[in-house]
Amino acid sequence: MGTLPRRTALGLGAALGRVAARLGVRRDVALINLGFAFPDWSEGRRDAVYRESLANQGRHLAEIAQLRRTNRDNVRRWLSVEGIEHLHDAQKDSPTGGVIALTGHFGSWEFLATAISLWGIQMCLVHRGQRNPYIEPLVHGWRERAGVGMLRRGHAARAVLRGLKDGAIVAMPIDQDTPRNEAIFVPFFDRLAATRDAPARIAARTGAPVVPVFLFRQGNSARHVARFFPPIELVPGKEPAAIAENTARMNAAIEAAIRLAPEQWIWAHRRFRVQPAGTPRVYPRSRRSPIAPG
Repeated sequence: MGTLPRRTALGLGAALGRVAARLGVRRDVALINLGFAFPDWSEGRRDAVYRESLANQGRHLAEIAQLRRTNRDNVRRWLSVEGIEHLHDAQKDSPTGGVIALTGHFGSWEFLATAISLWGIQMCLVHRGQRNPYIEPLVHGWRERAGVGMLRRGHAARAVLRGLKDGAIVAMPIDQDTPRNEAIFVPFFDRLAATRDAPARIAARTGAPVVPVFLFRQGNSARHVARFFPPIELVPGKEPAAIAENTARMNAAIEAAIRLAPEQWIWAHRRFRVQPAGTPRVYPRSRRSPIAPG
């Protein structure tokens, strides 16, 4: 896919995603999630979003392969930016100039930090890494060449604090299911979801504003709009209740973005797999799929 013309590669990726949908890859998981999020929708409408979500993940796969061909000379062919004033205002209000860029696995999320950095907004990314040991160093290298600072989850806390102190923009996605020992349970689509509270704790410690940013694909095309939203209004304090409230507000910001373009989120991810003790299992037991992360 990395050697094909961009439009051809995205078309092939979308076709692969549609094949996965035709095979029913994690359809049961996606329809459960969509039922939580959109209880008033018909099953047919939910199924259509499931199919388009997998097609979008196929396009996303193609764009990962195309990262090595994306550079400062051509990135503006694929990317425009909206709401940059929200980021600039947050930088001015930050004690150090550092900002937490809240994001999620939405649209072409692997393309987000690379494209924005090439566009001219230097960004660091907290990530967990690809499971595939061959793909991970390739993607890591492409991002670093674009100027993206890479902070691996689990070892990133000190680097994030240092980066924010130095005025960095640190992108942190928190929309995936989280191990019980690393999570707090706060609402997401009106259901408790195991969620990382690290952004809320770091914001409380540093005073860094939290600005949501998501990459919205324009239709089925190769073009994207990176939209920065106003900073999240956080409650002051470092006590557990304040951290939980602020984490819930961050989940609400991610949910709001998903509602703007539901087909661009990863509905086949088992977002509600980890539940509070005593809560019934949400999903049927199934084999892990390579199409959907988590």
